[in-house]
Amino acid sequence: MKKEFVKIITGISLVALLSVQGIWLTTTYSLLYKNLITQLEEGFVRSIEKEVYQRFDRTKIQQGTIIGGVRPDNDFYINVLAFHEFSLSHGFPLSFTTLDSIWSQRLQDEVGDVKYILMWTDAAGNIFQKITRGANEKSPNIFMIERPIRNDHSEYLRVIIVSPYKIVLHNMMFLLVISLIIAMILIYCLYVQIRIIIRQERIATIRQDFTQGMVHDMKMPVSSILMSAKYLINGKLDDINQRKEDYIRIILKEGNRLLAFTHKILTIAKMEGHKVDLSKRDIDLKELCNKLMEEYLLIPAKEIHFTTDIEDGVVIHADPEYMDDVFRNLIDNAIKYSKKSVTIEITGKSNPNQTIVTIRDNGIGIAPKDQKRIFKKYERIHSGKEEDGGFGLGLYYVYQVVSAHDGSVGVESVPDVYSEFTVRIPNKKV
Repeated sequence: MKKEFVKIITGISLVALLSVQGIWLTTTYSLLYKNLITQLEEGFVRSIEKEVYQRFDRTKIQQGTIIGGVRPDNDFYINVLAFHEFSLSHGFPLSFTTLDSIWSQRLQDEVGDVKYILMWTDAAGNIFQKITRGANEKSPNIFMIERPIRNDHSEYLRVIIVSPYKIVLHNMMFLLVISLIIAMILIYCLYVQIRIIIRQERIATIRQDFTQGMVHDMKMPVSSILMSAKYLINGKLDDINQRKEDYIRIILKEGNRLLAFTHKILTIAKMEGHKVDLSKRDIDLKELCNKLMEEYLLIPAKEIHFTTDIEDGVVIHADPEYMDDVFRNLIDNAIKYSKKSVTIEITGKSNPNQTIVTIRDNGIGIAPKDQKRIFKKYERIHSGKEEDGGFGLGLYYVYQVVSAHDGSVGVESVPDVYSEFTVRIPNKKV
């Protein structure tokens, strides 16, 4: 499955799941908001009712007194207005402060801390009395409840509640936190899933590239060995000593090439398992580099120019065999990833703590995004040249060997200008 397709499907799934969660939260908010409004409206009229009946109880009317407008089958608020009119006629007017106290206490018991403005007005909105409890009537988000307090609707009781949505959100806080946590876990799980799928696809690609590269690079030396052996066996070259020696050299060269490859793979496996015993000793750096340069210049694959700047007496404390392989890999890459002509500069210096060797070339360079991963296993930088081949093990081998010596290796490069690898090996501990 292509990673682009996986990303699209995962993205659609994520959007769908988050949409469902969003719809659920929105529906929950809407229900809670409606319940809150109903609760506020019911609480306000019940507060008015309580204040009216408290006054009515103080009238001390005689048993059997008929109160006009009160009927058992009436809406309860019609009866409340009737009792209010009766209390007024007996000298017990509305106690605005008592109403505020009842309303405030009811809010605390049923809803919580609510900011509001309580007003007593006439039908035209002229205010008789007003009590403000932390609210501002000019706030953009307000909800108003009003009820008539006279049968002729000449007077009203109004309450303005600021930002009722905050009350709902406060009541939903636990739900919102849980939803956020679930959403974060969901996003993280999908992110991990995408990473695993992409990594699996990448591993499959690496395996395929490794197999193709191995077949490509091993086919040539095996073919050369078989062809040379065939010519030697059929006896046609018995009288031509020079040609005979050439074919023997080919067999030896290609055999050593295959042996070096298997040695590299086995060494990497041992180093990954920390099973390699290094035979460290002081190696003359200049002598080692001169030997390598002579070999590469003996039968050059392309035009090569070496320059060195190695201080006299510089030694590197390392295993000669493995350190030889490290520098060969770096020189091979400098030649491989270059144009028709390549200049390779080798510098070496030491200080009390370590020996520093740099190998610089004027090749095609390495892009910044690739520099972070070139030392990883099976990583190959595609230069666009079909003949590059390779298994993606060369620089990984270099990294493993240098790390086994408790050293470090780094790269600095500018595409189409240069590449410079720096190897740092600690000096022998006294």
